[in-house]
Amino acid sequence: MIKSCVIGLSKIGQIHCNNLKKLKNTSLNFVYDKNLTLRKKTAKRFKCKTSNSFEEILRNKEIKLFIIASPTTTHEYYLNKLIQYKKMIYCEKPISLNSSKLNSLVKKIKTNKIKICIGLNRRFSDAYIKMKKLIKNKKVKIIQIISRSSNANVKQSVRNGGLFMDKGFHFFDLACWFANSFPNKIITIANPLSTKEFLKNNDYSDAVVNMKFKNKIIVEYIFSRNSRLGHEERIKLFGNKFKIDSDKFFKKSIIYKNFDIKHKDSYLKCLEKFVYLNKSLLLNEGIRTQRICDEVLRSARIN
Repeated sequence: MIKSCVIGLSKIGQIHCNNLKKLKNTSLNFVYDKNLTLRKKTAKRFKCKTSNSFEEILRNKEIKLFIIASPTTTHEYYLNKLIQYKKMIYCEKPISLNSSKLNSLVKKIKTNKIKICIGLNRRFSDAYIKMKKLIKNKKVKIIQIISRSSNANVKQSVRNGGLFMDKGFHFFDLACWFANSFPNKIITIANPLSTKEFLKNNDYSDAVVNMKFKNKIIVEYIFSRNSRLGHEERIKLFGNKFKIDSDKFFKKSIIYKNFDIKHKDSYLKCLEKFVYLNKSLLLNEGIRTQRICDEVLRSARIN
C-alpha cells in the first residue's frame, strides 16, 4: 500500500484526494494546505490526517507519494523539499513558474532518481484518446484548438503563470501529442483584459497563437478568459478528406459551467498509470511544453 499526501486543497486538490480513495494499493493519509480551515475541513471530509507543519509530514517515512496541487508559485519550493526527502512526486503543471530555474530543478530530479509525473491529464481523456486512434493512419494537416473561460480571474491566472502557462499548457502539449511533432515557428497576437490590468500584471486575456510544426502541420489556438457564454474547450483535426471534432466524443454540450466536467476521469487515469508504472512519467513532455509557453509569451511581447 502506497501512503500519500496531497498538497494544495483547492478544486484540483480535492479531485486528487477523491481519486486516491479510489485507487487500488494507494491510500490518502495526509492533506496539507496553508489555509488552516481548509486543511482541517478536508481532513475531516476524507477521514485522514493533517498537520500544522509540512516538515513533520515530510519526515514521516511511511508517506511515499506526494501530490502537488498548490498554486504554481509554490511548486519549486515543494519540489525541492520532496527531492531532499527522496519522495515520489505527482506535480500539476507547470514544473516551476520560474523557467530560468527549470534546468537546475530537473537536474536535481534526475540526479536523485526521483520518480515524478507531470499532470498532463488531458492525454488521458477518453475523447482525445479516441481522436488520436482515428488519425493513426491519416495525415493531419491542420489542428484548431479553442479554450475559452467565463471567469476573468486575473489574480489567479497570474499566480499560476498567466494566460499561456495556466490555460495554454495542456493544449500546447496536446497539439504535440496529436501531431507527433514539435513547433519550429510560433506567432502570437494577444490583448490584455484592460490596459490597467496589463500594466499591473503584465498578462493577457485573449490570444490567437499560430504554430508551424517540424512535420509541416499547422496549429491554431484561440484562447480567452473573458467569454460571457461559459467555458468552452474544442479541438478539431483536419486532413484533405476528413475532419474530426472533439465535441462528437463528449456527452456534455460545447458550452459548460464547470471547466473540469469533461476531464474529471482523466486525472484519475493519469495518476493511476504513474502509480502502476512506478517510474517517471511525462517529465520530458512537461519540460518541452514549458519551453513552448516561454516562446509563445516572447512572441506576444514582440507583437
